[in-house]
Amino acid sequence: MINNKIFVSAGDLSGEIHASNLVKEIKNINPLCRISAVGGNNLKSIADDFLEDIVNIHAFGFLPIKQIVYLKKVFKKIENHFSKDRPDKIILVDYYGFNIYIARFAKKINIPVYYYISPQVWASRSGRIKKLAATVKKMLVILPFEEKLYKDNGIDAVFVGNPLIDRVPEKQKIDILNPPPIIGLFPGSRKSAIKRHMPIIIETAKILKEKINAKFIIFSTTDAEFNYNLPKYIDLDISGSFEKRKTVDFAICSSGTVSLENALMGIPMVVMYKLSYFNYFLIRAIIKIKYISIVNILANKAIVPEFIQFDANSSKIALSVIKQLKPEKYMPKVKELLLFRDMLGIIGVSKRAAEIILND
Repeated sequence: MINNKIFVSAGDLSGEIHASNLVKEIKNINPLCRISAVGGNNLKSIADDFLEDIVNIHAFGFLPIKQIVYLKKVFKKIENHFSKDRPDKIILVDYYGFNIYIARFAKKINIPVYYYISPQVWASRSGRIKKLAATVKKMLVILPFEEKLYKDNGIDAVFVGNPLIDRVPEKQKIDILNPPPIIGLFPGSRKSAIKRHMPIIIETAKILKEKINAKFIIFSTTDAEFNYNLPKYIDLDISGSFEKRKTVDFAICSSGTVSLENALMGIPMVVMYKLSYFNYFLIRAIIKIKYISIVNILANKAIVPEFIQFDANSSKIALSVIKQLKPEKYMPKVKELLLFRDMLGIIGVSKRAAEIILND
């Protein structure tokens, strides 16, 4: 099939980063390929035709009316784009709630759809699998158990490896934890998550500073944390680079991609997450897995402690951190986390995914 025109849609920050790396590999393989996209800053910087930013509206859970109206306008713009400059193939990246509409429309006008980075249908709303089966030509999945899940439901699927393997460096191995420990603080990428997590994280850091005299670095993709009047003993890093992360001995992080990044670097951690009451009870009603951290989900056991909603308080988190920093617990945990690298594939994930899409 001709691969000169490909449309890409990614709606959250981590997925959009992976989408942009995939596009780079597509262009390396086929320099004549023209990419149109909706996404965020990463795709905007590389796409030939960028339609709209849907990442920086930070859509999650129950959407406000203005976000729904905006996304409807974006979808209409995509429809018009397809009618004027029909793509040869479509790549959707996670973000099911919006991307399924694109998949349905593409199926209707007979454009093949490739889904890169599966929606978490194994965690909730398994009925979505049938909708994906009806609209998607091939799933390119990044978690090893997802390939069988989709194949068992009649969907052509291939495990290409996890793209974090391409991005996340392995931390230099250590034999001993030297005091004072450096603790990385990861409040999340969405503004709503940052707003709920920051007060808890700052209070936890205060407790730890008094008890073990730790050093702290907040890692974020924005400078929103400056609004919180950070104590002098908390540094801020918004570079997005992994270089500073290599210095971290322990992490307090929100649930999401960051927990798997930390695991791949061998950084022990606690995972926390707090939602609005409405979204929490909504998600609790539909969730069907025991854990929320992808690290624990992959291991099918509690490798890292989770502090969710009402348990997400500074005293509990600080106590857990202090316990895990004890030498007899710390070093075995580092070794256990580094085993995830073997589970998640080999380097070259984005290139493999690009080759499959272009050659299919």
